[in-house]
Amino acid sequence: MRPERTAEINALIAQTSGAPQRAKPALPDPLPVDIDSRLELLRREEHPQMPVEPTWPTLVREQLSQFIQERKQEDRLAAVGVMPSRSLLLIGQPGVGKSLAARYLAKNLNRPLLTLDLAAVMSSFLGRTGNNIRAVLDYARRSPSILLLDEFDAIAKRRDDSAEVGELKRLVTVLLQAIDDWPRDGILLAATNHPDLLDRAVWRRFERVIEFPLPSPDDISAAIRITLQNSIDGISATTIELLSVLLEGHSFADVRKLILTARRESLVNETPLAQVFENLVPSLMQKQDHARRVELAVLLHERGLSERQVSRLTGIARDTFRNRKKVTRTKVRSNGSKI
Repeated sequence: MRPERTAEINALIAQTSGAPQRAKPALPDPLPVDIDSRLELLRREEHPQMPVEPTWPTLVREQLSQFIQERKQEDRLAAVGVMPSRSLLLIGQPGVGKSLAARYLAKNLNRPLLTLDLAAVMSSFLGRTGNNIRAVLDYARRSPSILLLDEFDAIAKRRDDSAEVGELKRLVTVLLQAIDDWPRDGILLAATNHPDLLDRAVWRRFERVIEFPLPSPDDISAAIRITLQNSIDGISATTIELLSVLLEGHSFADVRKLILTARRESLVNETPLAQVFENLVPSLMQKQDHARRVELAVLLHERGLSERQVSRLTGIARDTFRNRKKVTRTKVRSNGSKI
């Protein structure tokens, strides 16, 4: 029998056998590109993953959880005429978890994450940046997803800024309209390190605004433990406590970077990780000025370290931080709150 006849007969048998035919999964549309550079304007993560559970201040975690619950109960809310939030503005310093929050939302809501590639979108050609932004917005509207406009202040600057050209001012108007008309099954996120640069009309358009503060010592302590995971054995609670206080004022990204650097040093030099972490304490302490070391001395004593330990670690005489504590208590009694 000729081969082509065999293929035809096999196809007919498959059609009449009642066996279900598997449909090929639909592929996402090709990502939009800049017509000159041919660079993709978006990064698409179909199934965002997180290697470890992220750490955020309590209020931030509660707000993110509330947003997730709204989206998971869309049908219940729609039944009474209430729609879930569809736009969210994330503000805070670099490294505090804004981009991580976008991935966290995408993972928990089982949606693709689309992230604007600002370097590809911005063009020196008149009108091209606006066209690129429109292409990004149109692409994101076509399917339920999460669109993250990172470094939002670069494209949504205040229109009363005389230094900006007319094209960027027109772009702000396009963005405002897009936020107003964003589809109900879509989610639009914007993140910025410079909220003061945003056009005032932007604030009114977003249904939710979440501010990401720098982590507290307790947040830093939790982040250290989560990042170390199985490597934490042998590292004393006191060492982690000291590091969490010394790193106050740093971002989560700074903390993770420090931990990874310590792990590399431990492996390369074949030094126990606990010893590397203990060596970090005096190293970080030496970088503080006198006024900051006095503050740290008071804080460490309040968190349970003895006066002798505090004095040895900070180099601050006991009488100095004792007097500082007395002054602080006096101010608390006179003002009713700590300053």
